[in-house]
Amino acid sequence: MKLLCPSKNLFSYKIKHLLEKFLICDFVNINQKQFEKVVHKYEIVLLRFSHKLFYKKDTKIKYILSPTTGINHIDKKFFSRKNIKILTLQDENFFLKDVAASTEFTITLILMSLRKTKNLIFKNDREKFIGKEIYKKKIGIIGLGRIGVKVAKILNAFGASIYGYDIHNTNDFKFIKKVKLNYILKNCEIISVNIPLNSKTINFMNSNKLKLLKKNTLLVNSSRGEVVDEDYLMTLVKKKVIYYATDVVINEHKLGLKKMKKYNKLKNMIYSNHIAGLTEESILKTDLKIFNKFKKIYEKN
Repeated sequence: MKLLCPSKNLFSYKIKHLLEKFLICDFVNINQKQFEKVVHKYEIVLLRFSHKLFYKKDTKIKYILSPTTGINHIDKKFFSRKNIKILTLQDENFFLKDVAASTEFTITLILMSLRKTKNLIFKNDREKFIGKEIYKKKIGIIGLGRIGVKVAKILNAFGASIYGYDIHNTNDFKFIKKVKLNYILKNCEIISVNIPLNSKTINFMNSNKLKLLKKNTLLVNSSRGEVVDEDYLMTLVKKKVIYYATDVVINEHKLGLKKMKKYNKLKNMIYSNHIAGLTEESILKTDLKIFNKFKKIYEKN
C-alpha cells in the first residue's frame, strides 16, 4: 500500500522510519493544490493541519492518519464511509494528559501580548515595551478540559485570580472559581478560549458575546478559528477595542500565511499560524501514538 504525507517536516523521523518498513511512502513537502491533485491516488494519508483533505467519491484512500485532537481539516464526508478508517487523537484523553505543547503555547501567547514582545522586531524605543503583568489579573478560562485546567493552574501560580466556565465539567478546582459565562465576558481582563470544535461550538464567541468584553480585554484563542465570529472580532481589533492573540483562524489551510502577514501588522493582535502543538516532544509522542493505533488495525486486515 502507498502512503502520502504532504508535510514531511511536521513529522518525526521515527514515524517515517517505522512506516517505511512495510509501506511505500512518499514523505514530501507540497502545497494544498498539489496535495489535492494527487492525494486520492494513495491508500493511506498522514497529515496535520497544514493541509485540508477534501472528499472525492472515487478515492483510493482506506486510512487517514492524523495525530491531532481536532478534525476540521478532514472533510466530514469521509466519516460516513465505512471502508475508510480515520485515526486521530480525539478520544485519547489519558494519553493527552502527557502532551504539554498547546498548554505552554497558550501561556506564551498571553505573555507575548502583555509584554509586547512583537515590538522587538520593529522598535528600539524602550517605552514601546512597557507592558502588563499577569499578577493579580482577573483571568477567565472558557472550557475546563485538559488544556483549560492546565492553563488555569499555571496562571494561578503567577498570582492571578482564575474564573472558569464549562457546560460539561462539573469538577471543583481549588484554583478556579466557577462562574457564569457572562461574568467572565464582562469582568475578566484576560480570557482564554479552550473549547473543542463541534456543531455546538461553531461561532460560540459570536458578536453578542464579544460585545460584552471590556475595553482592552486580551482574548486568547488556541482552540479553533471557527469558534469565534472572526469578522466581527476583527472589527473590534481594528478599532483597538480589544487585543486578540490566536494560533488559529478560519480557512487556515488556504489563507494562513496571508492572514498572518495581514493580522500581524495590527498593533493589538498576534496570529501564529497553528503552531501551538508543534514541539519536538509532542510531535514524537503523538506520532508514535497514531502509528501504534494504525499498526494494530493494519495487521488485523
